[in-house]
Amino acid sequence: MPSPAAALRFLLLVALALAPAAVLAQGRTIRVAEGDTLDQLAIRHNVSLEALIRLNGISDPTLLQIGQVLQLPGPATSAASSKPAGPIAPAPPTGSGSDAAAALLLSPGERRDRAELELREQSGLARWKWFNATAVDWAGWKLHPGGVRITLVKPSAADLGLRGSAASAVAVQCESLRQTWRIDGQWQPWDAPLPGSVGQRIVLDLCSNTLDGPAVPVPPPSR
Repeated sequence: MPSPAAALRFLLLVALALAPAAVLAQGRTIRVAEGDTLDQLAIRHNVSLEALIRLNGISDPTLLQIGQVLQLPGPATSAASSKPAGPIAPAPPTGSGSDAAAALLLSPGERRDRAELELREQSGLARWKWFNATAVDWAGWKLHPGGVRITLVKPSAADLGLRGSAASAVAVQCESLRQTWRIDGQWQPWDAPLPGSVGQRIVLDLCSNTLDGPAVPVPPPSR
């Protein structure tokens, strides 16, 4: 007959094996180190980026402080927790692998855009302006050095093509009336958008409100 101590150890092991992952994950914390980003931390600790942001009440995913203590949610193993945040990306490819694995293929910039857009939608800050089937967060424009204005988008393949449908942000420079899309976390070359295109309509609508005079379409440069 096993001793009382051995029996107690056996019962503890059984309880740990049957305990839900969420219970075991309670109390886990990490400290932000120099160079850490939320998406890197989510990948490193196998947790959902969306859950990490929500659990810690983060309003701006780009602003982390060195030494900041974050609580970790449970591992991103279920379909609900591993689903990529935000509605702006194309559906993951079919085949083997989980949604979490597909989300890890996204660039850090695209994961950040998705997280920021979901936060803006959940908080009611996003204000959508539609250009055909492409939605632009018109309340989200931020002015950057060089007169560049950037906001997030929910693109449509019918408007921007298959590659353009993966865009997560748009940038406009009103002084030159040029525009570019952020696709897979990388900005595309600056260019004058084609006449009548969604890109040109965005430029003219935005820049007509930011320039001293009305924005005038600029023909694309000759190739």
